[in-house]
Amino acid sequence: MVDYVRAMGGNPQASTIGSSLKTSPYLAALVNGTTGHSLDYDDIAVSLNGHPSVCLVPAVFAIGEILRSTGQDVLTAYVIGYETACHVARPVLQSHYTRGWHSTATFGSLGATAAASRLLKLSTAQVKHAIGIAASLAGGLRQNFGTMTKPLHAGKAAANGIQAALLAQAGFTAAENIIEAPLGFARVFGHDGDVDWTKVGAELGRTFLMIGAGGLNLKPYPSCGFTHCAIDAALQIRREHGFDPDEVATVELGVSPFDKQILIYHHPRTGLEAKFSLEYCVARALVSGGVRMGHFDDAAVSEPAVTRLFRSMKWVERFPLPVMGTAEGFGIKSVVLKLTNGREYCAEVAVARGMPGNPLSKAELDAKYRDCASITLDSNGVRKSIAVLSNLDDVDDIRLLMEILKQRSAP
Repeated sequence: MVDYVRAMGGNPQASTIGSSLKTSPYLAALVNGTTGHSLDYDDIAVSLNGHPSVCLVPAVFAIGEILRSTGQDVLTAYVIGYETACHVARPVLQSHYTRGWHSTATFGSLGATAAASRLLKLSTAQVKHAIGIAASLAGGLRQNFGTMTKPLHAGKAAANGIQAALLAQAGFTAAENIIEAPLGFARVFGHDGDVDWTKVGAELGRTFLMIGAGGLNLKPYPSCGFTHCAIDAALQIRREHGFDPDEVATVELGVSPFDKQILIYHHPRTGLEAKFSLEYCVARALVSGGVRMGHFDDAAVSEPAVTRLFRSMKWVERFPLPVMGTAEGFGIKSVVLKLTNGREYCAEVAVARGMPGNPLSKAELDAKYRDCASITLDSNGVRKSIAVLSNLDDVDDIRLLMEILKQRSAP
């Protein structure tokens, strides 16, 4: 992505995180959104069934950097983008997602547009046009899960938001009723039912989905969110019952009918495919006692101790289709382990760790941030970035943060 952007050029106005490269806001958002989603370790909005921050943060950072926005401005824009994306998503999410659309890419484009529009202080009319433009730019197919194009969806959503907002600012027009129109966003993207959009927007800005049951899921594992309940179940079995993975005879994975649409790699060949493999994630948890970033290198996927377990696994449809937008929307999972000595262990998890009702501790979040940031930043950069991010609403110019985030560790 960085090589691509270097070849494309662009006015050096906005930073690419972890790199000295500065480019146009559009291209910076494209890079930062794509790389930010590449590990599938970023947050999930339950109401969205998708990833909000990799669409919103690159957009507000890029626009904020050229405008010298305050941290409070950036935070406000983020919240507006988050709530806009999630409120549009909630009434149409189930039909939209099951048709094969990736909600990070589609609703994320609308959210990034709302966030960028706020920072640019667009008028009401301009915001309507910006959303209309973004609706025509949005797209992203779930068939590309497990490939590099899946994170590109997030980068495009962030960049779409900037493009749409800047075009609207310049006078570009679009349909002002693009969400609810007969040939508009909701119907064309797969929802055939009627929606009272006035009711949908009635609480927008009054109550906040971000801090409720439909709020943020902060992932403890760098894999698809639909694998997390099963990982938790496997780790529970390992924690409560000491056993040698070589003693495992069979593993039964309890799933819903919808999981076959998401977890499509039963014998993954690459780390990217493994993130969408229920078999790999459960096997890795059983073998290693955890699921971490290094477990998704291509070499790790072919470890004999892990691949041996693949052959012992089978799926059993035990649970109904999940209701998206709820705490259980990522699918209840069960793991039944049978050992060669006849012993049998079982665990079932409905709400994974990291979900709003089962949150990670502050210490766990800090540890995750340090682990991730230390790949790119030196120890001083990690320390300084934590200090700035922890007090972002007091920052007078977002460029202070961007200067820190572009540093690279010595080789």
